[in-house]
Amino acid sequence: MRSRTVLLGLRGFYAMYMMHGLFMPDTPGLAALRDLIDSWGMGPLLDRMISPHSSPRQFAESLTICLDQLFDQYEALMAQLVQDPYVFRIPGDATGAAGFVEAWMSALREQASAVRTSVAG
Repeated sequence: MRSRTVLLGLRGFYAMYMMHGLFMPDTPGLAALRDLIDSWGMGPLLDRMISPHSSPRQFAESLTICLDQLFDQYEALMAQLVQDPYVFRIPGDATGAAGFVEAWMSALREQASAVRTSVAG
């Protein structure tokens, strides 16, 4: 049961970790979570374990891996999240999560526009 909880929880943390590379706005809470993952060198391992198209075998392997004490760091990630539960709120922006998403969408539109301009030009 714990292994499943850890694996499913790590999926969420891994998504937050990877979405930073997809122009998601940075916040102090997200940066702290990424720093923890990086300090443990867990990024590549999570990349291997967590796939949006995992097979039943890969899921079973990942579930087994989560039994290892190595994944006790999951508790530290949860503690960090509790410390700053507003990971999707840009400091100083009163619109909260809506402002976060709007900033992200704006960044994506700017990137798409820059690509279109470079392809056309």
